[in-house]
Amino acid sequence: MLLVYDETLEAQAALKRCSQLSLALSAHVDVISVVDAITASATCAGMLSDLACSSMEAHARHALDVAVGHLVNLGVTAHGFVKFGRPIDVIPLHVAAFNADIVVIGHRVQTGLARWWGERPIHLDLAERLRGSAIVAVTAPLA
Repeated sequence: MLLVYDETLEAQAALKRCSQLSLALSAHVDVISVVDAITASATCAGMLSDLACSSMEAHARHALDVAVGHLVNLGVTAHGFVKFGRPIDVIPLHVAAFNADIVVIGHRVQTGLARWWGERPIHLDLAERLRGSAIVAVTAPLA
């Protein structure tokens, strides 16, 4: 099982669902946290500083430690990986390398203009790329 985690509310909901699934299935969990400097650099016209990249990596490592620690405290066997690149590229590579049958990822429901102008949800692109793997897209509960 693979959990994509970044400490957002949606990722926290995905962590909760992943922990339930892994305990029910007695499944090992790989947790990845993605440092997407490519997209960040594109949004700031290529002016992303080394400090910003280091900060992004530190945040990813912290998020990874939180998720792996949570799973291990529940008795789940979990390993963490920091990946560099666009999520749509690195997630399928990890799935192929480690044979993950289930991918758990948080999903933010877009509203208003974001539905029209925002990016396509990643789980839709993953569904096209990950043949044979189940994708569990988890939304955060309403407050």
